[in-house]
Amino acid sequence: MSATIGSVVIRSILGTSRFLIILAVLGTFLASATLQVFGLLRVFAVIGELIRVGEVSSAASKSLIADTVSIIDIFLIGTVLFVISAGLYELFVSRDVEMPGWLKIESLDDLKNNLTEVIVVALLVAFLGQAVEWTGDVAILGLGLAIAAVVVAVAVLTWASRPRE
Repeated sequence: MSATIGSVVIRSILGTSRFLIILAVLGTFLASATLQVFGLLRVFAVIGELIRVGEVSSAASKSLIADTVSIIDIFLIGTVLFVISAGLYELFVSRDVEMPGWLKIESLDDLKNNLTEVIVVALLVAFLGQAVEWTGDVAILGLGLAIAAVVVAVAVLTWASRPRE
């Protein structure tokens, strides 16, 4: 009898404790929103600086490109946090949320795959930012090779874990 009561209590606790995930959902959503707003403020700051300085030169264009790539990186990290927030909400709290088709999360594997894709893009954007500011130093080769190794490892992992037919 007590085993039945115990299992009912444990099932009840586990069934409702999934709502603890709301803390992670709110935290990642707030972090995402903060980064998105910060990214937008950076866009305005870069435009303001461009107008204030009024310089139209090769050096100014290189600086503008570097700033823009940096802003894209901020938005991408904000997007990663949003994907985590939405995915956790869909998996643990409620599936009754309108999401675009690419963001439909049915399992932790779906969430992992979506995150992996966005992280790979963020790494490539980060490398692009370094390439734009490159001064000819060979150190960029190490960064490029490290990012390439991560991309190859992700590709192999994705290929190896795909469902077999």
